[in-house]
Amino acid sequence: MSELTVLLLVISGVVILMSSLLKGMTGFGFALIAIPFLSMIYPIKVLVPAMTIFNLVSSVLLLLKIRERISWYYFIPMFLASLGGIPLGIYLLDYLNEEVLRIIVGAVLVLVSLKMLSGIPLAKRFLDKPIVFAGFLSGILSGSVSLGGPPLVIAMNRKNYSKELFRGVFAWFSTFSSFFALAALYVENLIPEDSLKLALYYTPLLLVGASLGNKLADMVNAEKFKRVVILVNVFTGIFTVVSAIVGM
Repeated sequence: MSELTVLLLVISGVVILMSSLLKGMTGFGFALIAIPFLSMIYPIKVLVPAMTIFNLVSSVLLLLKIRERISWYYFIPMFLASLGGIPLGIYLLDYLNEEVLRIIVGAVLVLVSLKMLSGIPLAKRFLDKPIVFAGFLSGILSGSVSLGGPPLVIAMNRKNYSKELFRGVFAWFSTFSSFFALAALYVENLIPEDSLKLALYYTPLLLVGASLGNKLADMVNAEKFKRVVILVNVFTGIFTVVSAIVGM
């Protein structure tokens, strides 16, 4: 990290600030902005542990800011289901072309999100049940193409979760998943010193961005909030398809 220029350090700070602002506002999306840009500056072995720390810190901060108390009923089944999906995702990655898989996932994500954005009603079954299948899909996509968030966004919008509940469930889900991911990295001795330095240097900006995002969320009404998170999903799908095509 000592070899980085001042310009790259400033760019890194801006990226982390904007990523944490999005996370503070919606409850998800930190990696969506951060990883594509920061992976051009830092080695992926340094970046992944640092991103995991950032995600854990921003998720805990969000939990402290959210006023609504979130029942375990909403996030524990989702989290356990995601753990079951991760091995299948890794298996798919071993046997399928990653870029083709990303194109398919991205295209489906864009189509479903646009359908929700247009106001066309989706299926209404099992709305009173905890989110399990989407959690399982989240695990599969996390293990294969690192896109675990979008299925949960679709499921929670489909169930018409309130803004606070949506952000709270995502915050708890991210807290659990980041904690276990960080523990696994530690056990495997995969947290280099540069990752800790990166996390230490930019945590103040992370806290500022997350706090600003939380204030923005308070200013946005429920309907606009839903449109914002669906638009983030659309952008995620488009970026996934484009990046996969470029990488082929």
